[in-house]
This record gives sequence, structure tokens and C-alpha cells, in this order.
Amino acid sequence: MDANRSVPADLCRVRYHHPVIRALLFDCDGTLADNEPMHFRALNEALLGGGTSTSAITIEEYRSLIGLPDPAAIRAALGLRGLAADDARLAGLVAAKRAAYLRSLASGAVPVPGVADFLRAASRTYLLAVASGAWREEVDAILAGLGAAGLFRVIVTAEDCPVGKPDPAPFLKALSLLNASSPAPDPPLQPGECIVFEDSVHGVAAARAARMRSVALTTTQPGDALRDADFVAANYRALDLRRMTAFFDRRAR
Repeated sequence: MDANRSVPADLCRVRYHHPVIRALLFDCDGTLADNEPMHFRALNEALLGGGTSTSAITIEEYRSLIGLPDPAAIRAALGLRGLAADDARLAGLVAAKRAAYLRSLASGAVPVPGVADFLRAASRTYLLAVASGAWREEVDAILAGLGAAGLFRVIVTAEDCPVGKPDPAPFLKALSLLNASSPAPDPPLQPGECIVFEDSVHGVAAARAARMRSVALTTTQPGDALRDADFVAANYRALDLRRMTAFFDRRAR
């Protein structure tokens, strides 16, 4: 499907006795919460406070880092200024960035429009999981703020999966944990039965590498940058759950 085309209206009337889509996997930052501005400020605070750069990275430069786990994002940010850091210095910068971000997050993250209603509706039919490169305490704080923690069968964070996006490992880890959860899906879930919700180029690439379908939200990047996704939407208010999953079910047949 062309990422910029809408789902045909007649698809909302399609009914399947055996739907293909059985699980929805969500990134966290920029996908559940509109918190990338917080990460941007925290990253610059850490870089400037660590004496590693004479200038902050720009928002345009930051967009290329969205979706990367903190260590990879900081290494890339340093590389933009022709700088590097050994493991010890990198660990210090990661800790400084985490501390700055958590201070900002304490005031609350802004939900992506429509996310709470969408998650509640989806949880009645599909298995839900979070697959994020963020740290557990960050993800837990956001889910608690959304009142959505109990809706997810599985939560994968940086502590659970040391290899981050664009590698498919976080999504494949979530799939494995869903299949090992109780009650176990019967038959076991397959990658093609999962839709990934993302907001970054790296996340969409990870979903594709995992052989999962993807919906990209333009909360942090423009739609043309996310053209490799199966579908692009502004936010959850622009998505009709029944029509969207019917489209993916039909496409898979």
C-alpha cells in the first residue's frame, strides 16, 4: 500500500472468520507519548554538560537519531561533531542524558492524540506488546501516565534487549515473549501476524527486517521519510482500528 493513501472505505465491511493479524507491537517514545522534544533537550544537556561539543546538535540532526537507543544515539551525536568517547565517557554521557530526561518526564509526557482510546479498543481483540529501546523506568513512567500498563502482555526495553533498532531484535524479542506468555497463543504467533506501530525510520526498518507489518505515525518525522512503512497516519485519531486491521488481513491473503 502506498503510505500516503487511505484505506479503502469498503474494507471496513470485510469480515474474516480467521483474521491474520493477532498482535500489535508498539514503540514507546514518539509512538505512545509525544516526548521526543524532551529527549532532544536531555541529549543536548548531557552533551554540553559533558564538555564534548562547542555547540548543541540541531533538531534536524536529532531527527536522524530518533529510534536509536541512548548509547548509539550519543555516539552518533558525537560523530556529527567529529568527536568520539571511550566506554567510560560514553557511560557517563548516557547516565547524564537519562537523568536530564527523567527530570523532564517528571512533569508528565504528552500522549499521542487518541492513544488511550486506541489501546483500550485494541486490547479487547489483540495481544499488545511494547518493544522500545528506552530504559525500563522511562517506559514504566509513560505507561503509568497513560493508564495503560495493564493493557500490555509484554514490555521489552533496553535492559531486555541490548541490540537496538534498526536491528529487528526488540520486535523479535517481544514476539518470543508473547509466545511464551500465559495463556500462550495457539498456534504460536508468527511475524506476519503482527503490526508494529512506530514513528522513526530506524523503527520502520526494524519492523521490516522482522518481517512484520508496520504503521508509522508522523509525530516526529514527515510522512515521506517513513515511506517504507505499510501505512502512515498523523496519530491514532486518524486510524480506524477495524478498517486498518481488515486491510492488513486482506493484504496478507
